Amino acid sequence: MNPEAAFADAALFPDAQPWDVVLDTLGGSYGEFWLVAGAGPGADIETAIPEGDAVAGNGAAVGVPTVEPTGRIAVVLSVWEGPAPDGLGVPLGTSRITAPGRELALINVEGREPGPVLVLPDEGEHEVAVWRLARPGAGGPERYDIRVWPCPA
Repeated sequence: MNPEAAFADAALFPDAQPWDVVLDTLGGSYGEFWLVAGAGPGADIETAIPEGDAVAGNGAAVGVPTVEPTGRIAVVLSVWEGPAPDGLGVPLGTSRITAPGRELALINVEGREPGPVLVLPDEGEHEVAVWRLARPGAGGPERYDIRVWPCPA
């Protein structure tokens, strides 16, 4: 699946542009996936399991709930120099994550598939906001807009 095509109908950044953006897909399972500090392996995801339809975080990982228990997920992951503008779709909440090595990655439950990695301009604590976009049609992937920006000093 082409991740750019999954977001072709969405004006993701109409008023401002992020510092950097990554579009990718990953396989979802068990109704959740995570944004983690670092490249992924070894992240503490067990204390960031989302409940209901809201994100959950522990400082090292942010759990994102999905509608479908399994299937492909399309994600746009962006980093902003200051507070990000609101995204499209249904807000799933905010959390904080600390990135000691300037990298954030998306991982699925099994950890079998490498997800996208976003390199931040600076390490440290960042705010994370997540939105679920409407599905583009029957059989299309669930779509998520994840925006990250540095916490104020």
